[in-house]
Amino acid sequence: MKIIFVCTGNTCRSPMCDGYFKKLCHEATRHDITVESAGTAAWDGGGASRNSVAVMKSNGVDLNDFASSRLTPERIDTADILICMTNSHRAYIGQINPEALKKTYLLLDFNYSTSGNDISDPFGGPRELYSLCFDDMKQALENLFLDIDKIGS
Repeated sequence: MKIIFVCTGNTCRSPMCDGYFKKLCHEATRHDITVESAGTAAWDGGGASRNSVAVMKSNGVDLNDFASSRLTPERIDTADILICMTNSHRAYIGQINPEALKKTYLLLDFNYSTSGNDISDPFGGPRELYSLCFDDMKQALENLFLDIDKIGS
């Protein structure tokens, strides 16, 4: 099963999701899940933001070797599940491939107390803003991991 986390620049939110979800998969020995991330306006080969790296390091995830990448039509087609940070990212996928919306979700759809909200972009903000952003995403990522077999089937 291939899951792709989607944000705008693929330097803040989706790399944090990518790294943490890979950690969850590793801890549960789920070698059947491939985790990637991409950005709707990303360039290939950029690193994760300094504050994303720092926040994830404090959560046991190393993003030092992360490389950003663009979300392409081919990647949309090959994904089993696409997890977006905002409604605008979901709409972007729908413009490229309306059929892909069947496998496209908002991350906060999996935070069952705040379903449907967007994850704010911490880009350019202080480390504390990145920490708050990850805090907003963490429970949703853990719930997604628990539900992944139901969603991906």
